[in-house]
Amino acid sequence: MEVQSIGLAGLEKAQEKLAAVAKRLSSGVAGGTSGSAPPYGGDIAGDTVDLSATMVALLEAKVATQANLKLVESANELASKTIDILG
Repeated sequence: MEVQSIGLAGLEKAQEKLAAVAKRLSSGVAGGTSGSAPPYGGDIAGDTVDLSATMVALLEAKVATQANLKLVESANELASKTIDILG
């Protein structure tokens, strides 16, 4: 498999994770306890957001995106230098 395609696949996976976290956060159930009684004694189950778990997931997506972008940049630089050497 080509190095650049690995980086692009990683970018796509990080984007999907970010979208999933954003969807959970906007719906108000990110890391919530859907289907069980809420810990604060309210009568609506699953309408809380675990902000620490959400932030960790967002930071994971950010780091994955940065790492995969660097991989794609390095692959492009390597290809360019190879062409310079051979050309």
